[in-house]
Amino acid sequence: MEKLGNILAIWIHKQRTLSKKMESKARHLSLNGLSILIIIISFIPLTLLFFISGNNYTWLEILAYYIFQLLLLLIALVFVIGWFKAKEMASSDVEGFSFVELSSKKIDKEYFGFDESDIENLELLTTLLPSKKKIVIREVPKNKQSGNLRFLFSFLDHIIEDGIQGLGKESRDSLSSLVQKRFSFDGSEINPNTFASSYSKWSQKTKEGDYDDTRKAITKALGFS
Repeated sequence: MEKLGNILAIWIHKQRTLSKKMESKARHLSLNGLSILIIIISFIPLTLLFFISGNNYTWLEILAYYIFQLLLLLIALVFVIGWFKAKEMASSDVEGFSFVELSSKKIDKEYFGFDESDIENLELLTTLLPSKKKIVIREVPKNKQSGNLRFLFSFLDHIIEDGIQGLGKESRDSLSSLVQKRFSFDGSEINPNTFASSYSKWSQKTKEGDYDDTRKAITKALGFS
């Protein structure tokens, strides 16, 4: 009995190892790739049914069965993908903000100092999906501190729907949380203690036109003009 138990244990272990390998490979597939794989696998039972069935199906009947199953699978997959995308959006930490549509091809990476990781995470942010890393703001202010929070405000004012000027306290707190979660300065985290005062100064100076040149440059670098 013990030998039989050992044989069964070895078989179960091999199956679990194989399952983990297949799961790991599946994770690296895109949603489109995974969908195609699911559709192909789902056709196997129907194909076997045609082979083992005693009925003589015509090619037209077989084609109709395949098309009908394909349509059902496509509808089901669209709903499943939509469901999981909605769950991702719900946990994306965007604090209730919505964003304008950006084109990664039009963004001037050199102006912002963005690398490919920054562009990828910016796209995830604006499509309301969880990011892999924080977007790094490399604009250095005149006082040579670790990062320019007011430059970040001008950047966010362009990419957030309706901008970020004149926000109430609750919205400012949400903006602060968004900035802490999704942005960092080159080599350092953003200091939450200076957020409120920096926002007030930025908002006032923006109204006075002090950042007009910077705003025009950002507009151009984002490909808006």
